[in-house]
Amino acid sequence: MSVIRRPAVRRGTPALAAGFSLIEMMVAMVLGLIVVSAVITLVLSIIQSNNQTIQATRLTQELRATAAVIAADIKRARGVDDPFATATQVGGNPYRAIDSATAGCLRYAYANAPGGNFHAISLANGSVLLAAANAQPACGSGERLNSPFITISVLTFTQNGRSVTVTVSGALNSNPEIRRTLTQTIFIRSLAGT
Repeated sequence: MSVIRRPAVRRGTPALAAGFSLIEMMVAMVLGLIVVSAVITLVLSIIQSNNQTIQATRLTQELRATAAVIAADIKRARGVDDPFATATQVGGNPYRAIDSATAGCLRYAYANAPGGNFHAISLANGSVLLAAANAQPACGSGERLNSPFITISVLTFTQNGRSVTVTVSGALNSNPEIRRTLTQTIFIRSLAGT
């Protein structure tokens, strides 16, 4: 019978260990977790900053669109069909008056306006409103000009001769902390008549 002999194992000499010890593995895991948490914090901060920038840009665009509609209508103030005929009329231009005496409201008129020749732009309940009628419309009534996604907190009109400076301030409904103010100067028609 043949006997298979196994090689003899040396006792008394420690075997060379290959790899990391338990303590080294734990230190490496802790350092890895610190680095990963720092990267995650940085990425979340960048995402939040980008989100706020996008929201601020959206609010600015909404305010610009509202101001553009206001400016387009105000530029027509005092407009008439035939300026030469109007200049010779008794009393002059019937649409010459521009009234900014009421805070947050501007009243003006022009010929052949849709909905009526007399208009009023005003602020009510967080919205900019445009009212048109055949007589002086009331401030605080009319159709909404701004988007329903923003709340307008300030609307002022400062008239100086032919120019009207409009200031509009607002905030997003979804994030009221983001606020913007836009100021625009509009030049109206010079045909005031006397």
